[in-house]
Amino acid sequence: MSLHFQTYAEFIFVNGKQQLVSTSISSTHSACTSIPFSPFPHKLLTISYIFPTEKNARSYIAHLQKVFPNSPATPPVLDGNQQELFPEVSK
Repeated sequence: MSLHFQTYAEFIFVNGKQQLVSTSISSTHSACTSIPFSPFPHKLLTISYIFPTEKNARSYIAHLQKVFPNSPATPPVLDGNQQELFPEVSK
């Protein structure tokens, strides 16, 4: 399976308005998605997409930063194309 890029966007509500508080991008071998999903069931205000390219993932994050211009979220740093957490175990 090829390498894809997963985005995470975490939101909070401030005075009844949604505010973006953090974003991140990580590499994954999971299938791409066209519908957002909540990767953490206990964090309902975190949504995620999986994109086929890093460029698409970065474009989505840039879009979020334009939609939420007063966001305290810093631009994400890619995880360095880490493909496996413990590569010695997956061999």
